[in-house]
Amino acid sequence: MTEQQVTLPFRVYGIDVLVKLLPEAPAGFKLYCPKGSPIRYGTVMARGDGFDEGANGFREMPPVGVVVAFEESAEDVEGHYFYHEGEEYRILRLDAVILSYPHE
Repeated sequence: MTEQQVTLPFRVYGIDVLVKLLPEAPAGFKLYCPKGSPIRYGTVMARGDGFDEGANGFREMPPVGVVVAFEESAEDVEGHYFYHEGEEYRILRLDAVILSYPHE
């Protein structure tokens, strides 16, 4: 079973997280990549159960509502993406998430 944001009709499984992209870094915090790759931010809207099929184990998942940061190359989009009611969402593997922190 997965933990879900009630307002979204989407389910997420395994070690994936569904994030709603933020247009810019949250106030007071910005992460920099030493290679110069862009860092994107999103709010976790839903998450899988943390069961990693390949490793046959559980992994800690970021809670719903926190902000996560992930690196994105200038040429490629990280994760799968879609638009819902004009907002961009990404489905990211847990390994793509660099850090998470509470959203104020």
